[in-house]
Amino acid sequence: MTENRELLIERQGPVLRLTINRPHRRNAFTSEVLLAMAQTIRDCTQDDAPRVIVLTGAGDKAFSAGADLTPGDTPFKPDASMLETPMGVLARAVRECRVPIIGRINGFCLAGGMGLFGLCDLVVAAEGASFGMPEVKRGLFPMQILTQLRDLVPPRLLNEMCLTGKPIDARTAMAAGLLNRVVPADQLDAAVDALVADIVAASPMAIRRGKYAMRAVEGMSFDQMMAFTETSRGPMIQTEDAKEGRAAFNEKRPPRWTNR
Repeated sequence: MTENRELLIERQGPVLRLTINRPHRRNAFTSEVLLAMAQTIRDCTQDDAPRVIVLTGAGDKAFSAGADLTPGDTPFKPDASMLETPMGVLARAVRECRVPIIGRINGFCLAGGMGLFGLCDLVVAAEGASFGMPEVKRGLFPMQILTQLRDLVPPRLLNEMCLTGKPIDARTAMAAGLLNRVVPADQLDAAVDALVADIVAASPMAIRRGKYAMRAVEGMSFDQMMAFTETSRGPMIQTEDAKEGRAAFNEKRPPRWTNR
């Protein structure tokens, strides 16, 4: 395990676990935490890259309460001279990442924590988790978070959460299609591990190319999407993983992926 004091980075075989380690502040993050997370995700481009990234917060109370706005010498200091904010740097790194990211939501997921939530491909939450954007109650508005949530949260629900600042519980989030699983807190790790196992069992090449395609077609017209996916299909069929997948299916055995 690598300890960056406030961001724990742990590699366990094919799994990379990123844990915001500030439970005393409900895992509110600093600029340094976001930038360290962005760099770690950028590094996931090598041949030995992890197959899955799990993002969570330390303890059992909070995933993240957003930016740490502690009074006085706050550790989260927006720098008006910078063209990119730390959250923007992280969001761009995630957008280029071909490794699936699973959010493990173990409690409060608020404000900027919802921004992190929106960057995850899959999300598993404990029953006691809650989700909210209370910025309007602080004289602010979740501007940047809207970029991550606009295509994820149903418009009416997003409007209500942004304009009232009131949170929703895990069951409401699940019913709105924002989560993949909701489980009792003592089953959270088992549910995350099961999802990790499902991803690891699949072809890493197919997932890598698939994540690229999923991002590439955003904003395309129907004809553009059809043309893109048609031309992407042929090269994929010729890969070693595709050939191995067909052979394993016909021979009724587990596939042996090479990520090629």
